Amino acid sequence: MYNKICRKYIDYKIRKWSKSHRRKKHFANLHDISKILLLFSADKISEKKMEEIKRLLGSKKEVMSWVFVPQDTFLTNKVDMNLFNKKDISILQKPSAKIEKSFLANEYDVLIDLTTKEILPLKYLLGITNVACRCGLKKAGYSYDFEIEVPGKIKITELLRQILYYLSAIKTKL
Repeated sequence: MYNKICRKYIDYKIRKWSKSHRRKKHFANLHDISKILLLFSADKISEKKMEEIKRLLGSKKEVMSWVFVPQDTFLTNKVDMNLFNKKDISILQKPSAKIEKSFLANEYDVLIDLTTKEILPLKYLLGITNVACRCGLKKAGYSYDFEIEVPGKIKITELLRQILYYLSAIKTKL
């Protein structure tokens, strides 16, 4: 019951935000992308996986990660990684105004959501972003411009590989 109330609240806040903030949607070829925004949860990420993600994205891309940390973890804030936890969200799972302001402070070419299940604080950030192209794993109640659908479970590094493969195959008009 609590999760249902939180989900309805987050969905309401996203709809309210979307009515007053229009974003320009367009696909981009991976070659043309210079700034990437990643969303994921720390319970699925190890330091080894972080290094593999960075390797997959390449050194020529500027990458910023927003990571929800459900419990204590080994990860710490880094230049390219913003961590937030339960202390930074409301009882209804909405990130604080400070987190929201910091999240919206920069512009990116593409957002890649590496979550494989619903995580409401990250769903909220996904919903309020002005990024032109949102990518992620198809999930009920999520709105992406580009979705990957896979049968069964998938590792986040494989999800990222799939998204990058299709982004490199997109042909955009100049």
